[in-house]
This record gives sequence, C-alpha cells and structure tokens, in this order.
Amino acid sequence: MDTSDSAKSAAGTPSLSTLELRKLRIAIAADSPRHRHFLQQALEDRGLKVVLCDGLAPDFPVRLEAAGADVLLLDLHDDAEYDEAVFDRLLEEEKVPIVFSDVTALTVNEPRRLARWHNTLVRKIAEITGHAEGLEDSAETHITELAGRSGLFKLNGERTPAPAAEGEVAMNVWVLGASLGGPEAVKRFLRALPADLPVAFVLAQHLGANFVKLLADQLDRVATFQVLQPTVGHVLRHGQVVIAPVEERLVVNSVGTLELRALAERSAYSPSIDLVIRDVAQRYPGRSGAILFSGMGDDGCRGAREMVQRGGLVWAQDARSCVMSSMPDRAREAGVVDYSGTPEQLAKRLVRHFSQMK
Repeated sequence: MDTSDSAKSAAGTPSLSTLELRKLRIAIAADSPRHRHFLQQALEDRGLKVVLCDGLAPDFPVRLEAAGADVLLLDLHDDAEYDEAVFDRLLEEEKVPIVFSDVTALTVNEPRRLARWHNTLVRKIAEITGHAEGLEDSAETHITELAGRSGLFKLNGERTPAPAAEGEVAMNVWVLGASLGGPEAVKRFLRALPADLPVAFVLAQHLGANFVKLLADQLDRVATFQVLQPTVGHVLRHGQVVIAPVEERLVVNSVGTLELRALAERSAYSPSIDLVIRDVAQRYPGRSGAILFSGMGDDGCRGAREMVQRGGLVWAQDARSCVMSSMPDRAREAGVVDYSGTPEQLAKRLVRHFSQMK
C-alpha cells in the first residue's frame, strides 16, 4: 500500500484490502443459535457479508455450495450434537477455506477484549483469503458500539453480562411456568423467538435444586436468549431468561436488579409458579404476562388471576401438545387464559404482541 493509501486509511477511508474483504461471501456454521446470531452480527457490523448462517445439518454442504461462499466460519464444540459425516465432508471435500472460531473462549464481557477477539477473527478471514496486507485495525470501535447497543454478549458458561446501555434494563417481563413435560416445551418456545424481542423471562420450572444449572445449560444451548441462574445484583435485561431458584424467592427490586430472599412459607411446588407470577405482576403491572406450559396440578392458577387483575396477559400451551395438560387446563377453566397454542404458536403470538406495541 502506498503513502496515499495509508493516508486514506488513517483518515477513516477503508483501505483497498478492507474493500476487497467486504466483497467476500462468508458462511457460518455453529451449533448454538445464539452463537450464530452473535457471529453474524459481529461480522456484519464490520461491513462483511454473511450469505449463510446455520447449524451443521446434513444438507449444509449443498447449501454452502449454492450460496457461493468464499470462506466458512466454523464454530463447533466437543459436546455439540451434529452429523460427523457432514463435518468430515467439509474437511475432506470442500474447497472453501475454513476458519475455526471458538466463541466460548470469550469468558469476560469487556468491550476492549471483545474488540481484540473481533480483530483476530476478521484478520483470520483476511489471511486465509489473501486480504490481510494493509488491513486497518479498527474493529475496536465497531465492537464497543455493538456491545453498548446489544448488551447480549454473554455466550456459554459462567460470565458476567455486558453493562446495559440506557433503556436496556428489562421493562417487559413474562413468567414461563412449567412442570412435567415443561423443559421440552420451553425449549421449543425459546428456539422459536428472535433474539431482539424486547422482553425478559423468569422461568419457574418444577424440578430439584440440583437440576437448575443443568436446565440452564440445556436451554442456553438452543435459545437465542441468554439463559442463566440468578445472582444477587444482576441487572435483568431484555433478551435474558432467568431460572427461578427452588429454595429461595427471586425478586426484581425497584432498580431492576435481582434479589434472593428466604421463603416465608413452603409451597407444595418448588419453585412456586404462583409466587413467581404474583411477584412479577406486582413489579411490572401492565407490562408483564405469564405462559403456562405442560405440567400436573394447578400451580400458577392463582398467580394468573392476579396477573390479569394487574393488567397482564396469561397464555397457555394447548392440551394437545402437552405431555400433561392439567396445569394449563386449570388456568383455562378459571377463565384467565387469553390464548392457547403450541410452543411455536405461543412464540409467534408473543412476537406479534410486541410488534403491535411499537
């Protein structure tokens, strides 16, 4: 690059290498939907073009060829479920260069560290495609802006969420209540939601205390939302799912941070869906709701009544798609359920609900 090119790049005009890099067609294969979303958003924020973004399904090589990708960004992990034959085919037969990315290496949500990771990723793509010479090093500004806008850079594992920008503290909070058959229904529901939906969830799932982390990890793998166990002082944000603890009471205080309090009395169910719904309805009147999924018993019915009284909505999984429908049925019989559907239909309805609020 000559002196004039250097001056242009320093002045903020993209260098020739950067312009050529932005013409590349990039494909992404990642086992986690949220990883895919993060990678695509990070690359497109830099001006790069993503032509395919999906999991490593059996038809992925065919779709990769059809997309005309110039490079494949592959983000797979040891515990991921994918077709090994497809993976082997990509390694042995595909002529598209492959960049391996480990998103789970990001253990700290700090903008400057994210910037360095983003720089490294873009430079890997540049090097493998022959566009590294003269590449400007300006990713930090992009990634810092992106972190400030989204606040959603927590990926897998135990991490501290990125600081929320103004307006990102959760204002809309819905409770997901579930019991027997609930984890799979909730998984289907979360998988069907877009990552940018302006809502946070509190999941009250009947289960033993030793299984809370396992449930969080399983849901976090498939959801575009961030799924986490509650920690004192955490600021609840849109795009997050917090799992209600079994032996403590989860409360969102007046400034939007989480508190864990001792239970005043024991319920027949752990955690008590009634209590979780009641607390959320009182904290977010008119800006909250509850969805009751598959389960036994009538937990959630009393809380649902208070939710409606405080201007919230109550929906339920339809009986036909439930493993056990008595819990949503009791709420329907009480006349508090406004809409019933499959997990996917409930997700679609929620998207429509928030689009109508704009």
